[in-house]
Amino acid sequence: MDLDILNSWLTKNNLPKYRFSQICKNYFSAKYSQFDQMTDLPQALRSQLDQNIKLSSVKEENLISSPHTQKALLRLFDNKLIETVLMDYGDWLTACISSQVGCPLGCTFCATGKMGFSRNLTSEEIIDQIIYWNQKLYPKYIGRLVFMGMGEPFLNWDNLLISIDTINNRNGLNIGARKISISTAGIADKIIQFADLKTQINLAVSLHSANQQNRQKIMPIAKKYSLEELKKASQYFTQTTNRQIFFEYALIDGFNDSTKDIEHLKDFFSNNHLFYLNLIPLNPVKGGLVPSPTSSIKHFTQLLDRTNINYSIRRSFGQSIGAACGQLATQHLG
Repeated sequence: MDLDILNSWLTKNNLPKYRFSQICKNYFSAKYSQFDQMTDLPQALRSQLDQNIKLSSVKEENLISSPHTQKALLRLFDNKLIETVLMDYGDWLTACISSQVGCPLGCTFCATGKMGFSRNLTSEEIIDQIIYWNQKLYPKYIGRLVFMGMGEPFLNWDNLLISIDTINNRNGLNIGARKISISTAGIADKIIQFADLKTQINLAVSLHSANQQNRQKIMPIAKKYSLEELKKASQYFTQTTNRQIFFEYALIDGFNDSTKDIEHLKDFFSNNHLFYLNLIPLNPVKGGLVPSPTSSIKHFTQLLDRTNINYSIRRSFGQSIGAACGQLATQHLG
């Protein structure tokens, strides 16, 4: 819901200021899918709100499930489509949120990149993905967020910051900063700006190769922001915030899973104890690259164990429904 429009409408109709706070509280509670359910408001006001204010900027088109994972196809006001994912880790619930319709970066291993780019999401469309899941879960709520859905969050900078403020605000969705993660393909100047915000939000960077020539083969953005620039920006982030930065590394058969690739990683990490490597078995997409086999992953981790690089292998949910990292593309449900 666009809160500025709501506030203007209430002011124009000479309604008391407390109504704005009251409606916002109802909205963020995720108890209600329509104004008529908000029985703490007068019936006449509920009817007026229903006619004049849009309660949600997203509409469910389809919902599919697999063990621990649900993926929703949502329609926006201009009939554009996005996907968002809910992951159940047992002890907590995580929503994977989209920031753009499609993506302009064209990474070769990513289904979203193959869609091309339509537009940025508004802050309301970002927030309403979370409220959508909270309405499904009520009385439970999303506990953690990852901006790892469709799009590059740092290329939707202004709306990203507006939405984060509402997500983190105790009068908004009240999700703690340390339970929010943002993933970027390596927009170096924005990493520096993000560090200067001094936020406690986690930052992840899609690395996938620590060799410049190889990285730009699969990630065209690497031609604009080189590994050297990315490393400097990442070092600035750790020095400024004293927080870890997570580097995502999808293992691709015969491309980034060799002994030589370990040497490139050692050089990139340079014994920085705040650089952390997240290994991800590549999630296959149609016309995409081939995941490393189990034997290669085992060999790669054995080599990593001999280095000073801190790493873990990330769990992957939702492959069977096209909901895992790199698989989001609306044609799966459209």
